[in-house]
Amino acid sequence: MKKENPLVSICIPTFNSARFIRESLNSVVTQTYRPIEVIISDNASTDATVAIVQEYVNRHGFKFYQSPHNLGMGGNFNKLISLAHGKYIAIYHSDDVYDATIVEESVKVLDGDETIGLAGTMGNIMNEEGTLFSSFKLPKHLRKLNKTIYNFDEALSGIVKRGWFFVTPSIMVRKKLYDELGVFELKGYRSAVDYELWLKIASKYKVAIINKNLINYRVHKNQVTEQEVRKNPEVADVVSVIKKYKELTTNKKLKQQCEDCINANIVTAARRQNYYGLFDKSNETLNTMKSKEIIFLIQKYGIRLFNFFQISIKKRTLPAQTQKIPR
Repeated sequence: MKKENPLVSICIPTFNSARFIRESLNSVVTQTYRPIEVIISDNASTDATVAIVQEYVNRHGFKFYQSPHNLGMGGNFNKLISLAHGKYIAIYHSDDVYDATIVEESVKVLDGDETIGLAGTMGNIMNEEGTLFSSFKLPKHLRKLNKTIYNFDEALSGIVKRGWFFVTPSIMVRKKLYDELGVFELKGYRSAVDYELWLKIASKYKVAIINKNLINYRVHKNQVTEQEVRKNPEVADVVSVIKKYKELTTNKKLKQQCEDCINANIVTAARRQNYYGLFDKSNETLNTMKSKEIIFLIQKYGIRLFNFFQISIKKRTLPAQTQKIPR
């Protein structure tokens, strides 16, 4: 007798997603894997998102939940997890486009080894019009290993070294892990709640990264990443995650790589604050740096010098405070 495939829950958070959601949902409809349940949770959209989603509910039997108020990004993720019934849960984003085999390939990896907690993939990067212009790539030191399954140290190194490791909207997780380890932490990590959870899983289970471009990740001005990361004058939220999880490794070289990553993010934030003319804030940020490495000290005191004379290295206007776009 042929073994039945396990149910997969494809969870899609939405908020004012009308511009891109048809293309995203169509890529879910064409998945080669069955059985799947598709659950969409809307975060109180004010555009045509709900009307478009309703078409897919009627046509394909998708499940739909509409929050009466905005739950925030992590809150919407957690709501979807609570609604899911599958053995595996994938939280796919409403502005990205998925290869028809991403679910099938992810399930194959997870089914093959019970010690793997999650499976993700690499992907292409596209603009608002859907034109591909770049791609995610594993860090060079991990590509050389030529493998799919990684331990905690390798996962942590994949985050702090140049390249990509966890591409969040490609990741599929065993449902039992959310029951065991908890869901997305809503306090303290802001835009890095996903990395905090993935590293928590990696600290207990192996993780798999399929080195294939199975997602077209869309970059546009209204997404969370654009507003909370690229235009954020504060130190990147992922720094708080790295500070927490670097304590779990006993590898001295990796600990130093974590410290270097933290300090590089501090320098980046201080430089960006200088660009915006936030000279006192830039100095305060530099005060949090603990590195004694010469490269960071040169950067630190170079920025301090510009701040002292109140010279903006690359003068820019501070972005207007816009509404964050929760998913």
